[in-house]
Amino acid sequence: MPATPHAPYPPLGAHWDGLTVLARGANRLCAADPDDAGHCLKFELAAVERTRAGTRARLRRLLARHLPALGENATELRAWQRLHARIGERLDAWLAPCRGIVDTRWGPALRCALIRDADGRPARSLYAHLFEGSPHTPASLCTAVDAIERELLAHDVPLFDLNAGNFVVTGAGAEPRLVCVDAKSTLSGKEILPFSRWSRRLMHRKIRRRAERLRQRIRAALADAPPPH
Repeated sequence: MPATPHAPYPPLGAHWDGLTVLARGANRLCAADPDDAGHCLKFELAAVERTRAGTRARLRRLLARHLPALGENATELRAWQRLHARIGERLDAWLAPCRGIVDTRWGPALRCALIRDADGRPARSLYAHLFEGSPHTPASLCTAVDAIERELLAHDVPLFDLNAGNFVVTGAGAEPRLVCVDAKSTLSGKEILPFSRWSRRLMHRKIRRRAERLRQRIRAALADAPPPH
């Protein structure tokens, strides 16, 4: 079955005026940091700007409204801090560093390192490469997924949300590299009983399965794309 893009997101409100939006997700938007070109800011969207969600996701959103520590930004920051404490500087090669939550005139935001492409521009998401055009071949992008998979397995990182919107593509030529820009799923998953986090064998099996699903999506999305120049 060919890969298809997601449904359109609800429109953004005028309160975001003045920001240069780099990316948009179901629950957050990412914008260039106007005070630091080396960083970006992640903001949690208002309820009317978010996509429709299931019962568990709606409950999580409701709790986060009253307990900010349960919000997406706080969860992502904790996830990065735990991984960095365990893996160290090597983590920066495949997971964008988080600096902390800061106050801005648009509201609180998670400040993260801005990953740039070889030409100096902000790196585009893997999703954008799949559905808006890419200079890279499906094989080279799948090889980049292989590299991420090896890191997750080597360090027992339960990053199961391997979707194209959670990675940006950087690097030039025939060897693109993926950098994860959202690791909160290492702490906040969909399982009621997280057996795949408790069991190393189940964790590795799930990582391999999700990585293969991402490679299949890459091949399907770029199957009919013209060859890169």
